[in-house]
Amino acid sequence: MMTRRVGYGVLLLLALLAVVGCSTIREEAPPSGPGDAAAARAAEWLVANHQNDDGGFTSFSAGANVAPSDPAGTLDALLAMAAARVDTEPALAYLRANGPALEATAGEGGGQLGKLVLALDAAGADPRDFAGVNYVAALAGMVDASGSFGAADAFNHSLAVLGLAAAGETIPTESAAWLESLQAADGSWDDGFGTTGNADATAMAIMALLAAGRSADDVSVAAAAGFLAGAQVDGGGWAYGAGLPASASSTALVIQAIVALGEDPAATATRWARDGQSPLDALLRFQSESGAFQTDLGSGPVDDYYTTVLAIPAAAGRAWPLAGGAE
Repeated sequence: MMTRRVGYGVLLLLALLAVVGCSTIREEAPPSGPGDAAAARAAEWLVANHQNDDGGFTSFSAGANVAPSDPAGTLDALLAMAAARVDTEPALAYLRANGPALEATAGEGGGQLGKLVLALDAAGADPRDFAGVNYVAALAGMVDASGSFGAADAFNHSLAVLGLAAAGETIPTESAAWLESLQAADGSWDDGFGTTGNADATAMAIMALLAAGRSADDVSVAAAAGFLAGAQVDGGGWAYGAGLPASASSTALVIQAIVALGEDPAATATRWARDGQSPLDALLRFQSESGAFQTDLGSGPVDDYYTTVLAIPAAAGRAWPLAGGAE
């Protein structure tokens, strides 16, 4: 009887591998949430269409092997793949084999270094000893007396905070206060490039403040959530700024903030629902039949690498930092 069961299990596994290819969903953590199947489809598209032969990815990729891999693009993809519970080892192998380039990317600022730590931890790697470098110590050492990581905008500062939180480090009180000092009267943050009332930066700041120990009913966090609740556009999604149409990327980041707040982005009877549609419903409308998430730059919707990278964690219902790494 045991032999028969084992044989059946092997056949089942082989059948699964034949369907999903080399980037399978991890058997110990199968899709179970309302958006997990969508996240898995998107991750499969990402790997099949944009992962280079060396395991890496290209920033804002135009396709697999179209341009050389780079650490920045690989870190973006790694965050998405880890959230979807897809095999991250080829991407990690590329990063290990390109240590000097990875160190150069880390040296671009606190936001990039925070993303690096966040991504390595999410993928189950050790950011304290990756290719011989302690990136957690480097990130912690960037904080100055004001609490800044040398990142002038809320988005990149939030990435630095989330990186430290992912590594289990205590967030300096000054770092949370520095982020709060940038908050506008309406509860939002700008993007650092002149776009006020920016949903993306506000969502990231919510995740960072919660990771720093603030509660959902903290004044700054509650004000930010209130801003996002009032900034939804028709259809229930979010736009990058006032007067713009909803986008998958902005909607995705807000969904991650909703998850971090302990609320359900798939529910249709909450403050986030619109006309019986949930934020997750709004996000999934951007997913094409290919599995990719789409953007529209003025010529109609197209499957897009970076939009898909940002959408996958939200579809999977996971906020930053991932609880327990890649699980």
